This record gives sequence, C-alpha cells and structure tokens, in this order.
Amino acid sequence: MKKVDCYCLFDITATGVSSNRPSGPAPAVDLARNQQRNWDTMTQLAGMRTQIFNVNPPQRIEGKESPFGDDRTAWKFSFEIEPEAQWTVDGDEFWVLKHDSDGTPMITGLTETPGLEPLIRTLGDHPNVIYTSGK
Repeated sequence: MKKVDCYCLFDITATGVSSNRPSGPAPAVDLARNQQRNWDTMTQLAGMRTQIFNVNPPQRIEGKESPFGDDRTAWKFSFEIEPEAQWTVDGDEFWVLKHDSDGTPMITGLTETPGLEPLIRTLGDHPNVIYTSGK
C-alpha cells in the first residue's frame, strides 16, 4: 500500500452528521453537516479513480505542521492506495488527482480562516489543498 497525506485549508471536520434535520440547535446542526459535506467531498475525490483504504480522519493542524507556510488553520488526513494505482503524469505523482480536484466547489464560512475562495485549488502558485507522499 502507498500512503498519501492531504493538507486542506477547508474545514473538513468529520462530524458524522448526515442530515439537516435538527436534533439540537439548528446552527450547530448546519455547521456540523457542512463540515461533513466538505469531508465527504474530499474522500470522494480521492476515491474517484481508485479504492482508498485505511482513511484516517482529518485532524486540525496549526503552524509548523502545515505546508501552506503561514498561520492559517489547516486540516490533514491520510489514506492508502494500492501501489498500482497511478496518478502520475510528467513526473508529478498526484497530477491526475490534482486535475480531478481543481475547481471543485467547497463550503466556506465554517471554522477555516476567513477569505478562502469556495473552490478547491490544487494547481497554480497558491493551492488550498496539497497532496504529498505519506510518511
């Protein structure tokens, strides 16, 4: 198996909330549901062309742990893929995954740093989602 780490500036907290039907105060349910929607989007993108295994839920990270090089809040999760799953093009081992993901809508206004564009950006000079080989 090959491990992949994903770093994300979107709030992808895994809450397990799968319905907007309030069982408590509506704003808390809406926040938790939207966090879960973002998490679901990230795992669906990763699993679009290959089966993903051993998915570790996202953890909120700060400072030095973040590859974004600033003090914005980020989330990190990891998963494994089979070694024969190939996303490599022109020496970039995540080329296919990055091109599949770029431009995908995400929900903002949750607990992420304000001002984030509501689209995944994996290409260009200022990505808000970064994939790396896991350690």
